[in-house]
Amino acid sequence: MKKKISIIIPFFNERDNLPLLLSDVKKLIQSESQYDFELILMDNNSNDGSNEVAKKEIKNFTGSKYIKLSRNFGYQANIKAGYDNCTGDAAIQLDADGEDDPQIISKFLREWENGFDVIYGVREKRKEGILLTYFRNLFYSFLKKFSEINIPSKAGDFRLIDRKVINYLKKFDEKNLYLRGLVSFIGFKQKGINYERNRRYSGTSKISLVKYFDMSLSAITSFTKTPLIIIFTIGLITFLLSLILLLIYFFLFLTGNISEPGFTTIILIQLFFFGLLMLIIGIVSIYVGYILDEVKKRPTYIIDDESE
Repeated sequence: MKKKISIIIPFFNERDNLPLLLSDVKKLIQSESQYDFELILMDNNSNDGSNEVAKKEIKNFTGSKYIKLSRNFGYQANIKAGYDNCTGDAAIQLDADGEDDPQIISKFLREWENGFDVIYGVREKRKEGILLTYFRNLFYSFLKKFSEINIPSKAGDFRLIDRKVINYLKKFDEKNLYLRGLVSFIGFKQKGINYERNRRYSGTSKISLVKYFDMSLSAITSFTKTPLIIIFTIGLITFLLSLILLLIYFFLFLTGNISEPGFTTIILIQLFFFGLLMLIIGIVSIYVGYILDEVKKRPTYIIDDESE
């Protein structure tokens, strides 16, 4: 009996790119005839006609299905919905924009057969702006250095995960998802494969800098307490310095060596500590906000439409 491979394709407003990607996926399926394939087209509530294209294209793939969410729940939630609804012995996430070459999936499958449970793509090169690349590398460096688990650098969501990993992933009910971290957290045998990312078939990315920033905050708050430790350290150092200065001031007062204090100095010190306090409150508020999202227990996504 053939093993089944699920290919999860999350998309939002990729009407022109879907036929191009699925044409490449069809070539992959033909070259990997020793497997049965299941395609899951995950529509994050597109509004450009992508739904009609997806429903038409999915009919060309036996045993596959199209799922539409009731609204745009975000990139990570859309992928999670795909994992929750797939039935394969292994699942592969593949973006609809064409930046990740479907032919690399063959390498994933070979490593999976060699006993690895997670095989992820490591982006050696990617065609994007210098500024975005800089901030992305800065984020990965911070996360790698301070994360409580080993999250691979330059690895995105393009990966193969075994059924046992999928089953554990389905048990997670986090609202602020960072799937790359969760897959690393689950563990088992993991391996990275280097590749160069292509340009999009057409159009522009639907993930803005604001969404990248939000995803970064989800990763940081989920997998490291370093910002809170930094706050504690700053508070401790500030307290000790204040205590030392208080003792020095008291000594000068007793010896009669206190000169008239400067008004500007006092204002600058107050502004510094006020700004520091606001920064500390801001960092704590981010953690509290994410905790609030979790305790509400709202569903991570809602399915509106499903067809085969």
